[in-house]
Amino acid sequence: MAELFEVLYWVAMVGMTVVLAGITVLVCALGFKFIKDRRRVLGTGCIAFSLGAAALVVFMINFKFIIPA
Repeated sequence: MAELFEVLYWVAMVGMTVVLAGITVLVCALGFKFIKDRRRVLGTGCIAFSLGAAALVVFMINFKFIIPA
């Protein structure tokens, strides 16, 4: 039973990582669309937020998958 929960844990971790990375890319693309539509402050905010979120996603990937504690 413990092995099942370990597999489910890793499936959830990989799924969450993929979803967070996808949302980060979409928010960044939305920021460029806002800049193109002359809403520069909103676009800059979206891009800044997506860069911060991308840094957190990279940190999470390194902490969980590359260098496990």
